[in-house]
Amino acid sequence: MQSVIFDLDDTLYDRTQPLRKAFLEQVDHPNVSFEHFYRIYQTYSDIAFEQVKDQQMTLEESHIFRISETLLELGMKISKEDALSFQTSYAHYQQQIEPFPFIQEILDFLQDQGVQTCIMTNGPTPNQRNKVKNLGLSSYFNPEEIIVSSEEGVAKPDRQIFNIAEQRFQLMKEQTWYIGDSYHHDIVGAASSGWKTIWLNQNNQKPIDSPYRPTKSVISTLELKEYLMELFQ
Repeated sequence: MQSVIFDLDDTLYDRTQPLRKAFLEQVDHPNVSFEHFYRIYQTYSDIAFEQVKDQQMTLEESHIFRISETLLELGMKISKEDALSFQTSYAHYQQQIEPFPFIQEILDFLQDQGVQTCIMTNGPTPNQRNKVKNLGLSSYFNPEEIIVSSEEGVAKPDRQIFNIAEQRFQLMKEQTWYIGDSYHHDIVGAASSGWKTIWLNQNNQKPIDSPYRPTKSVISTLELKEYLMELFQ
């Protein structure tokens, strides 16, 4: 059976939307652009994710850490209470997320063509599973069709999580496609496991130095839809 496995964050929806709203509500500073804030915040989010994964930090501690360290680098200090207030605002706006354009059309098409679809995402539970619900995509993916790294104790790009997906979903490598935005986590991880890959590069990122290359690169979800329709028609 042909299978398409999706990443979640920045593949099915724009992860920056709720963060931008929380920034404007809680942090907004005339000398700090959201784009600058986001680049730093993402760095500390990645550090916090690894710490939580290795059980060196609780989820709440990671929330405090990533915003506190970001603002400290920007020359601002924040109390623990204000850090948690930021997280509350961020979580609130995460309830209002919407899929990227054409995502639902893509999923409808793949279902009509009998293509198996699943999600494999890095991140904590229940955050990642709640995102699927908040995006209105629960009708496309039942809970058993979603793999979350924190539940497995291993994260992309580790080949082990791709092996877990192969066994759980009975995937055939040569008929499995992985779609994601992160070259390192998604493309390298899936390609090194023998899967075909589609790099959704909407932010014009540069490929990292790696022997693994995407099977196909697209710059928008419209181009992704057109390619998948050509592929599976």
